[in-house]
Amino acid sequence: MNICRISAQIRKMYEAEVDADIGTWRDVLSNFDKTVEECSDVDILVKCLLEDDLWYIPFDSRMKLMEKAKSSGGCSFEFLADYYSFKTAFLDPGKEYDDAVVKLDELFQ
Repeated sequence: MNICRISAQIRKMYEAEVDADIGTWRDVLSNFDKTVEECSDVDILVKCLLEDDLWYIPFDSRMKLMEKAKSSGGCSFEFLADYYSFKTAFLDPGKEYDDAVVKLDELFQ
């Protein structure tokens, strides 16, 4: 299944447009993580990330998606803004957080 379709399914489940029990959530998130690992198209990874503008994808899965997109060469302004904004919003203070704050400041200067 396409990673963007799975991401859309996650959004619909969060917005309660689709009735989902815990087993469905587990299956969908497992399928999402597997699809992220298998995807090698940076444009698809970035597109999926940017379509999740309300950050519905759970933290661990979103971090995997972001890191995969970044390591695959994602470098557009929109992607980097989302990448560093998410990190500054959710990471605990520390080196990785501090680095994200610096990069986000640099991006917007």
